[in-house]
Amino acid sequence: MQTQGFKKNAKEYLKEFATSQSDWLKALIYEVIETNGNISNDKKKKIFDSLKDDTALAIDEPNISASTSDKEILLISLEHIQGVNALKQNQTIKFNNSVTILYGLNGAGKSSYFKILNEIVGGNQKKEILSNIYLDTPQTIDVNISFKEKTREPKSVNWNGSGRSLDLLNKCKVFDSSYLNGLLETRKADTTLIQPLGLNLFSYLVVLIDEFKSKLKSEADKKRLRKPTIELEFLSDEIKTSFEGHQIDDTRKNKIKGLFDFSDENLEKLNKTKTDLQDLKQLNIQDKITLKNRDKRDIDNIKKYFEDTNKKLSGFYTGTQQQLELLVKNKTENESAKKQFEILSTIPNSDNPEWKEFIKSGEKYKSKVDDSNEVCIYCRQPLYNENITKLIKAYGDFLKDESERKLNNSLGQIKSLTSNVKTYSVDLKIEENINILLKEHAFETTEKTLFEVINSTIANFSLKKEEILKKLKESDLSLKVLDSLDITNITVELNAISKSIQKETDKLSEENNNKATEIEKLENLLKQLQENESISKQKENIKKWFDADKVEKNLISKFTKINTAKITILSKTAHNELLTGVLKQNFTDELNSLGCENLNVNIENTKGGKGTSSTKLTLSKDDDIKAILSEGEQKAVALALFIVEAKIQKSKNPIILDDPVNSLDHKIAEKFAQRLLKLENQVILFNHNRLFLDAFETSKENHICKTIDTDCSKSKGKHIRVYQVNSEGKNSKGVLVNYRSNRANNHLLEAKGLLSTSPFEDESKVAILLRKSVECMVDEVIFNNQLPTKYSNKNSRIAWAELKKLNNDSNIIDKLETIHGRVSGGAMHNGVEHEENPIVVDEFNGMVSNLEGICKKSTL
Repeated sequence: MQTQGFKKNAKEYLKEFATSQSDWLKALIYEVIETNGNISNDKKKKIFDSLKDDTALAIDEPNISASTSDKEILLISLEHIQGVNALKQNQTIKFNNSVTILYGLNGAGKSSYFKILNEIVGGNQKKEILSNIYLDTPQTIDVNISFKEKTREPKSVNWNGSGRSLDLLNKCKVFDSSYLNGLLETRKADTTLIQPLGLNLFSYLVVLIDEFKSKLKSEADKKRLRKPTIELEFLSDEIKTSFEGHQIDDTRKNKIKGLFDFSDENLEKLNKTKTDLQDLKQLNIQDKITLKNRDKRDIDNIKKYFEDTNKKLSGFYTGTQQQLELLVKNKTENESAKKQFEILSTIPNSDNPEWKEFIKSGEKYKSKVDDSNEVCIYCRQPLYNENITKLIKAYGDFLKDESERKLNNSLGQIKSLTSNVKTYSVDLKIEENINILLKEHAFETTEKTLFEVINSTIANFSLKKEEILKKLKESDLSLKVLDSLDITNITVELNAISKSIQKETDKLSEENNNKATEIEKLENLLKQLQENESISKQKENIKKWFDADKVEKNLISKFTKINTAKITILSKTAHNELLTGVLKQNFTDELNSLGCENLNVNIENTKGGKGTSSTKLTLSKDDDIKAILSEGEQKAVALALFIVEAKIQKSKNPIILDDPVNSLDHKIAEKFAQRLLKLENQVILFNHNRLFLDAFETSKENHICKTIDTDCSKSKGKHIRVYQVNSEGKNSKGVLVNYRSNRANNHLLEAKGLLSTSPFEDESKVAILLRKSVECMVDEVIFNNQLPTKYSNKNSRIAWAELKKLNNDSNIIDKLETIHGRVSGGAMHNGVEHEENPIVVDEFNGMVSNLEGICKKSTL
């Protein structure tokens, strides 16, 4: 169903959409409308440059909106006064209300008249109109067009070439080769997609926009690559990262700009900072701290040595005394116990360890046998007397005595203690630097140095150790050992030295911390000054970098903002509203009327892409699904759609066509001529195809008007006014004459009139007229106005009676050839013959007389 604001074609949708868009997109859409989807590369570049560089554009809004008047218009006349191409001045086309045909060969100038009409009525594609390039001073364009709305008075509008699609006149429909732009698209091997009513412009526009987006990205990338290289070595991490990532905001940019200047004072400050920093770094306080810490550690270790050694030796001495006292006690108890077992004294060496182990083993064995009361467990002999039994019993009692165990334990303790004393080292290795330090400290009471006292004490430690070992070895409580040594004076002095070293270390640490702080401060200052100097030296490159970055960011911003989604949505709306069943049926009818019954029309709903719709009009063939449309079939499809558009839009306004039957075979061309004659619209046709013109001439229901200046009196069917468009030279194109007046006698009569003027100045024009006369006589005299059947559309194809009157008189043909050659070389061509042997008036008059004689003879 159509919306309330009914639109007739895609251009109206696009124009309405463009009004709210930015200038570059508005200009692009308007140009798409004006050129019917065929924008020149120069225009694309101009619009893209406006988008890229934010330059202003002169935007001409296309005048395609429907007039508020519903009345049809009729074109009355077109008067070319001057200025368009090489058209002859003061030429007037008087349009018939039915059909007007401008017939002429290529290059005759008819296309210039078509371009004028195309621009005035706003045809599908804008046409460039130039002035006469052969003139030294180009003339301004001056054209008058007259028209009227039915039932109203005629209007006349002057056009100077500066605008197009004039009000009311833009009701006219125009067909030319540009109508095919984007109309047909081979979608598959068996289907052709058709986009009538300018629907192809949506996808064309989307492709253009995507092309612009791609170029914006490419330009941004190029801009980035062309940025000057910035040396980053001395720049802060913040600024360095900004340059590397091409992400410099205004805050950082202003910060960098603030460093563009680097004064002599700052340069001097930079050099001083470098020197101060170098000197400070060479001052090695940390090594001093390390040495002091080592000295303190050594002093503390010496102090610990004395405390530990003195304590250890005192412990050894105390332990020795205790163990020796216990040993004496245990020996006494053991000897007392042995007296109780005197029977054992009869056994030699019963006091040695081997004997004791022997006795212990026998006691263990006793628990393993059952006859220990009757048999000796040691020798396995019978216990036969009382003494042996007492001896065995004494063995057992001896083993049960604890004095022996205690004695053995004391001996073990003495042995262990002896080992511990022997392995304990009382030696002390003192580094030379510590010895020097110790020698620097003396005791006031003894005047001995700490070094001497320490060495003396170490010697006493060693002596005391030896005395303890001797005491242990001899198990002699009476042996004297050095008294406990007093090391208090040594430890007090060592502790004072340690504290003194620590104080010096703390002072050095404070100095070192201050040095680190100062170094950090100088390094930060140096970085700032070096950054300032570096930025100052690169000032110009950085400015260029900023400029390029600004352009790059602007391009990327534009790239990001451009989106074709709205156009795609608009395209879907337009497709849904314009591609209707009525259009399909009318299209099918028009194709059939042109003899294209083998083409099937369909409306499909498929997935649409960017700028396209899911509603599509397609065309396929009956006879060969794999065949694509031929060039002629494409043209026939375009002509059918053109007529359909006029029908569904219910337009009875003028239709203007420029060479519509190129590539068509003569049968389709004839049918199209018949179709045009059935339209209720005023038809204006520009044509160079003789067979197509023949189709109008042979129309039974209609007639060719005899005159072009006055109304035709015939009432048979439609009036068909035919202009012959001629060229009289490179500076005189588009000469309009009555097609019916293209007869030899008419040309001769006009030539005689020019020859009678004095002074005679129309040599070239007379030559052209005589040449035309000769060419007309070939048709009229030699061929008796008969056309070969293969070039004719006439219903009575063969005029047998007229064929008998064909004239092949060789004398006549020779005369025609001679005159044709003479006027071509002597007057029309710029050559030697024209310069050395020009045609004078008498010779021209002689040619006229000869040609008139041939004409009279042929009529007898």
